[in-house]
Amino acid sequence: MIALARALGRQTAVIVFMGIFLLFTVLQGSMFTSAINLSNISRQVAIDAPHVMGQVIVLISGGIDISVGSVMAMSSALTIGLQEYGAVWAVAAALAFGAAVGAVNGLLVTKGKIVPFIATLGTMGVVRGMVLAYTEQRSIPGTIENFGFWGGGSLGMVPVPLVISLAIMIALWWFLRYTVTGRGFFAVGGDKETAYLAGVSVARFQFTAFVLSGTLAAVSGVLLASRLDSANAQIGVDTPLLSIAAAIIGGASILGGRGGVIGGFLGITSLGMLSTGMNLMGVNTYYQIATRATVLIVVVVVDALIVNSKLSAARLPLERKMDEHLRKEVVIV
Repeated sequence: MIALARALGRQTAVIVFMGIFLLFTVLQGSMFTSAINLSNISRQVAIDAPHVMGQVIVLISGGIDISVGSVMAMSSALTIGLQEYGAVWAVAAALAFGAAVGAVNGLLVTKGKIVPFIATLGTMGVVRGMVLAYTEQRSIPGTIENFGFWGGGSLGMVPVPLVISLAIMIALWWFLRYTVTGRGFFAVGGDKETAYLAGVSVARFQFTAFVLSGTLAAVSGVLLASRLDSANAQIGVDTPLLSIAAAIIGGASILGGRGGVIGGFLGITSLGMLSTGMNLMGVNTYYQIATRATVLIVVVVVDALIVNSKLSAARLPLERKMDEHLRKEVVIV
């Protein structure tokens, strides 16, 4: 079982992606694989991808961000509600808000020494209250005519938000792979104590990860506001579960030190296909929620098996040395 978990761990995102695609291709045929349906899937995936990539970075650094859904909702509301000042200022305010919430999360974790789950759970509640107050629990319509292009437009057959998300993904992939700062997230998430002893500023990397997560959640909010040309308080309610599930399917670990933005993109694409396929089959919304949660549980179990297998492999040489030492002691006696 452990060997199987190791093999799956390296290819989880591809296996889940191909499995879901083939399943609904067989069940739904051309209805699922039609150009229109695939375009709709890619558009929705592209809108969710930024906050998933932000979650990936936080998980790599050893944290977790439960506030992404509320940040996405508030950023969406600001994008629509501030359009009277112009699109540029509205979008800038939304992104600044996301970065600010990320900074608060980072300070709570690094300076306040609060567990990331609890810290971001608290900010999630605060920001959700702000969304309810700002929108007054009603839908806010957009006022800029061409703003919908960024979330709803296309370049030929390619949705504009997909181009934006792919550009973000490539930039983050390069950042994590080829920069000292990017590699530092893996060092901090893999072993905080070792990273600290090696001179790495653990607090700085954790803080930066949360700021990036908040900013990228705001990007998702801006894209969603553009696509809907409106905002409401119900946006992002199930986003934390979606974000974490997609990141872990993509290879991130809840214990930190592992993951990648390309895997996260494949993870959210897999969940997007799963939702669309179930919609085409007429599956009840409640069963869809249960199915997504089940997928998350299965992937977390696989992740736990992978982690345990690595710990066992690391302990084995030490145990052998101890056995050899004890045998030598017995011979001497």
